[in-house]
Amino acid sequence: MARRVLRRAEQEENQSSTIAVVAEGSMNDTINRLDQELLQRWLKEARVEFHECGDCDGLHLGALRGIEGVVDSRLFIERYGLLITTELEVRPMAMLPLAADLGRLNMDYPTLKIFLDVVDDATPQLVIAAVFPSKSGLSLSQCAQFVSSTCEATRKLCAECLELDFLFAEGQRAAAMPKSALH
Repeated sequence: MARRVLRRAEQEENQSSTIAVVAEGSMNDTINRLDQELLQRWLKEARVEFHECGDCDGLHLGALRGIEGVVDSRLFIERYGLLITTELEVRPMAMLPLAADLGRLNMDYPTLKIFLDVVDDATPQLVIAAVFPSKSGLSLSQCAQFVSSTCEATRKLCAECLELDFLFAEGQRAAAMPKSALH
């Protein structure tokens, strides 16, 4: 019965914004097509602190931005589902040991995709990403679980990176910047 409902819902994908999934012996669980307004309402219900900046389409997550070493953390609605990205500021001297440790970090945090982003005129960053494929829809409990588990894994990864001295700790950033240029 549930497969028949899902198949029918997939056929009516563009016509309906809500799909009711009925599993044998369980309660009805409503799966919704996600949009920015619904995501914001769900985040408020789940008590996740966020704000919009106007420069991007993402919702900036306050819970992760307060962690030492974090530059920014955002939640995006993409065509394939939800995407959470968090950027950490990496000490330039830690790039080689961090690059050598990326394989282990990706294995230790299987729900996260972790990679280095190195741009010529900026401090290197460690980018942490997590994706929840939700093209066919998403429920409030799935959304809350995804955001919660991603934030928790990201916190643990940040703590480990700080412990391994890969990131700028509070106060190190100002000390690392030169006071004046030598010519």
